[in-house]
Amino acid sequence: MKKICFLLLLAFSMFFFSCSEDSDITTPRNLEAYVASISNKELGEVTAFAASTGESNSYIYYYPEEGATDIRYYEADSLNIDETDFSKYRRKELTITDVFGGKLESFSRSDSEDNWCLVTYMLDGKLHKSDPIHLKNETSLTGWTDVATIKYPETLTPNFTWSDFGISGNTIYFEAISRTEDDEFISGTFTYDKVFNYFDSSNIVKNINVPETPDDLEEDTEYLFTMMAISDDNWVNLVIQKTFMLKNLQEYLDDNSEKTIETGTAFAASSSSSESLSYIYYYPLLGFSEMRYYETESLTVDENDFSNYRRKDLTDAAAFGGKLRRFSRTDDEESWGIVTFVVDEVLYKSNPIKIKNVTKPTEWFTDVTIEYPESLNPKFTWLDGTYLDSSTYFQVITDSESSFLSGTFTTEKTFQYNNNSNVTSTINLETPETLILDDEYKFTLMGISDDNWVNLVIQESFIVE
Repeated sequence: MKKICFLLLLAFSMFFFSCSEDSDITTPRNLEAYVASISNKELGEVTAFAASTGESNSYIYYYPEEGATDIRYYEADSLNIDETDFSKYRRKELTITDVFGGKLESFSRSDSEDNWCLVTYMLDGKLHKSDPIHLKNETSLTGWTDVATIKYPETLTPNFTWSDFGISGNTIYFEAISRTEDDEFISGTFTYDKVFNYFDSSNIVKNINVPETPDDLEEDTEYLFTMMAISDDNWVNLVIQKTFMLKNLQEYLDDNSEKTIETGTAFAASSSSSESLSYIYYYPLLGFSEMRYYETESLTVDENDFSNYRRKDLTDAAAFGGKLRRFSRTDDEESWGIVTFVVDEVLYKSNPIKIKNVTKPTEWFTDVTIEYPESLNPKFTWLDGTYLDSSTYFQVITDSESSFLSGTFTTEKTFQYNNNSNVTSTINLETPETLILDDEYKFTLMGISDDNWVNLVIQESFIVE
């Protein structure tokens, strides 16, 4: 009896799986069968292309028109097929992610092998299908860079140009503008030229904007420019992504011409852990607001021409117990930077800061001589490191809880707590409090060059004697 039941169960299972595999009505076995199962034989198009982010990771981007449903990803049995033979494509379930606020979407693929794929969806009862996409994770990885030239013929109409960087086979370029803060889509276009003007449609060959002409860009908003260079087989050879903000520093100063302009204190240092990470320190006066950081494209421009500076939206945080603040900059490129902030009707603008994180990375040491010519008033003496062009030295004393106690500038390589005989300037608003015997404090020294780059940082804890 058990044997009969087993045979019946086996027969039923074979019948069930046979129907599942072979019936085009229930589950089409391949793309060809799926296309045949759609009653409306007219096919629509899907805009789709793919890029790699590593040897085994790629994203298949597609533009789902409004109302698109049943979005599917198909991949070929192997690379060595006729890519137009849809019987060779099988459906795969991949994770879908929104791109540019959902204007585009992408399938995430984890596979190092080259292959063919395509995307389909249904819209108004019609099947839409992309052209075959040649996935080239193994043979032609996508290049990623942030190098593009952005010019501003007018404040609200940026002009973008770029290079192929020696990569051949690019036949069309996709340009997208999105808002950095929330990835909101602004514009998406295709051109045959390596140039895009916002918003000039004269060289646009395809437009995914609805309506076709997008809204004007806004001042003081950070945007992301994305360009994808696409080959005939819909593989993305190159991706450029670069942030930008409208209005340069000179325009900002002109808009605030009714305010008094004063010089603010600011300088920059590269991190001890990474040359690509720099900190732009500034001293904010009481009542400060509207802190901004502006930067040039490179060091080759005139640092005193403020039209060369564009605002960058960087993270801003307190330093030395909040007495100073600092912007965090992550960039391998060197440039000039300027910090601005407002106090009442005064606009403070720092002198240009020459960021030299590559050619002159900040040296971080702990070597300092600490003596006590007077009890509770330590004297600090130090030496320059490799770079000998420091013209000013900034000293900060903080307690064990990082609360600020004193901040002073000298031109000599020595400083004594509560002794201003060689102090050239100070950020102390009152006489620093007396140090406590046997308590631990921290000494920070920055050696600053004439161009406001920090050559040297010395940090050392000490016990008061």
